[in-house]
Amino acid sequence: MKLNMIVQALKKYLSSLFGTRAAGVYLLVFAISIGIATFIENDFGTSSAQKVVFKAWWFELLLLLFAMTIVANIIKFRMIQQRKWALFLFHFSIIIILTGAAITRYFGYEGVMHIRENEMSDSFQSADTYLLFEVVKDGQKYQFDEPVLFATLGGQNWHESFQIGKDIIDVKVEKFIPNPKKNLVDNADGLATIKVVIAGMNGREEYFVRKGERKKIGKLIFNFSDAYLPRAVNIKYENDELLIGYDKPLAQMIMATRQRDTLRPEAGYHPLRLRSMYSDGVNNFVFGDFNPSAVVEIVSDDRKVKAGSMIALQIKVDVNGTVQTTYVHGQKGLYGRPAVLNFEGIDMTIAYGSKMIYLPFSVKLYDFIMEKYPGTNSASSYASEVQLIDDRTGFKEDFRIYMNHILDYGGYRFFQSSFDTDERGTYLSVNHDFWGTWVSYIGYALLTLGLILVLFSKKSRFYQVSKKVKELRAASGTFVLFVLMITSVTLASAQSNESSSVVPGAINIDHAERFSRLIVQDHKGRMKPLHTLTREVMRKVVRKERLLGLTADQVILGMLAENSKWRQVPMIKIGKHEKILKALNVNSNKAAFDDFFDRDGQYIFKEEIRRAYNLQPIDRTAYEKELMKLDERVNIANLIYSGRLLKMIPVPGDPSNTWISGSGRGGNAAPQNPVADKFFQAYRSTLNNALETGDYTN
Repeated sequence: MKLNMIVQALKKYLSSLFGTRAAGVYLLVFAISIGIATFIENDFGTSSAQKVVFKAWWFELLLLLFAMTIVANIIKFRMIQQRKWALFLFHFSIIIILTGAAITRYFGYEGVMHIRENEMSDSFQSADTYLLFEVVKDGQKYQFDEPVLFATLGGQNWHESFQIGKDIIDVKVEKFIPNPKKNLVDNADGLATIKVVIAGMNGREEYFVRKGERKKIGKLIFNFSDAYLPRAVNIKYENDELLIGYDKPLAQMIMATRQRDTLRPEAGYHPLRLRSMYSDGVNNFVFGDFNPSAVVEIVSDDRKVKAGSMIALQIKVDVNGTVQTTYVHGQKGLYGRPAVLNFEGIDMTIAYGSKMIYLPFSVKLYDFIMEKYPGTNSASSYASEVQLIDDRTGFKEDFRIYMNHILDYGGYRFFQSSFDTDERGTYLSVNHDFWGTWVSYIGYALLTLGLILVLFSKKSRFYQVSKKVKELRAASGTFVLFVLMITSVTLASAQSNESSSVVPGAINIDHAERFSRLIVQDHKGRMKPLHTLTREVMRKVVRKERLLGLTADQVILGMLAENSKWRQVPMIKIGKHEKILKALNVNSNKAAFDDFFDRDGQYIFKEEIRRAYNLQPIDRTAYEKELMKLDERVNIANLIYSGRLLKMIPVPGDPSNTWISGSGRGGNAAPQNPVADKFFQAYRSTLNNALETGDYTN
């Protein structure tokens, strides 16, 4: 009796844990979690969203419980025994998809491979971050790494111990500092410290020199002491005054007033002015700040960890009772700068960042090819011509990797990601997740098949509901149809009125349709009807095929005919990024072409775009990525306004089969053709007349 009560209680508990209601609760919690993760990612970065939600143990448990409810419902409702194959397939596919996700989570990995032209690589840098250790003891080197995920949220403590021979190495991360910067902090026991600012490889670089210290910064030695050091920038602090001395003449410019002066070496020391630019003709530097009694502390400049954010870790290392503390700097996607520690009998380095993953084969880059929008520096497409070499089997084969065309070999997949600014090197995204990918694909295929079968299965709830809907439709269909007709006519009338009142250059639809049948050549050399190209362009620029009640053909021809009017129509999709909206000074998610230029006709995003393209792919934030997409849309719109999009006139005898638009604008060094010039000049003029008169006969 007691055993029976226990069994009943257990059944009740399991039913509440794995029942249909429980599945609904799990789905609701899953949806809420995804929403919360989105806000976390926006405010604190992707790493925080991963640590708090996506890679948290409770999130994995949630998905496991949901999968178990699916299995429980398959058994409970006897889907196999009652041959409810559609429902079974639908539920089973979800289990397969979750299994594929688990395989990807625990066994898959990815990263980025960088190759220069005519060079070969058999390794790539991991997307995941690691603490990388190298220990040298008695002339023998030991290397090992530990996977880590540090984030602003979710706790940053990490503690591990390692044994090498009889030596115990205890490592503890005491502090996580995103976007670190050094600050001077008042301290009674501190030293006089000055900040030196120079322009380095990564832009502005700041260094601190304390009294009694000599430090090489760039190509100069800064000597902060009372003893004069030849060929060094000498700094002295006495009688509450900063002084500077140098062997060569120094040009001095006060930044605030732009006042200039020259400091002669024969005069000895000169008063040192903070926030002034000093130059010896080769080296430039600024003294940014000074504190007569301070210590240098590393603090966070921004709590949000972005794709290219630098991270600093304060790490305490204990080797056989001897303790040292150091800072380790690094970032995701790059191998970090190692911190060096020396103990009795042991030398040790610690780095934070990506680790190198080696392939069982090699990839050689023959050529990186970039195609640009005519007359611009913006990339329209780019590709890598590579050769895959596998010495294990003697396999050698050439491949072309470009957008949506991947190289798949040996369980590794290579995607075209980005390129070097000099266009002589490529970045390839590398993914190794063969089983996870295929299991997920099978799951999605089964899910699609299950959904289709559910539509036709008489044993499904969908069939029963659709049957009732048909009965209701039969009873009230006439009335509903009447209401829909009245509504559609009203909306069509309103749309027609709106279009005729606000749309400039409304080309006659019959003429636009006839013109759209002509053949054009796109920027990749492919031939297609104009109506195909116009729809592709509209989907790219406007994100839909119609605008203000006009077809894609009418819009494109209108932009060609009435250039000045259409440049003021908000039609370029800009999204919702606050920084972009603020720069454009618009309140909607679309902007006019003229909004992208200031009063002097300068492109307002010129410098930002240049900076975005110069960044490494891993360093581009959501802002840079969105800006690059927006720049592409603006360039496409510019091609339309200028007429360069319509490459409709073939060049006779051209070996490259080049077609061009007006003024020979078919691309870089395109051949000239007087037919193209005459046709487009005459057509544009005649089209403008037709817009005014409504007569499209000519």
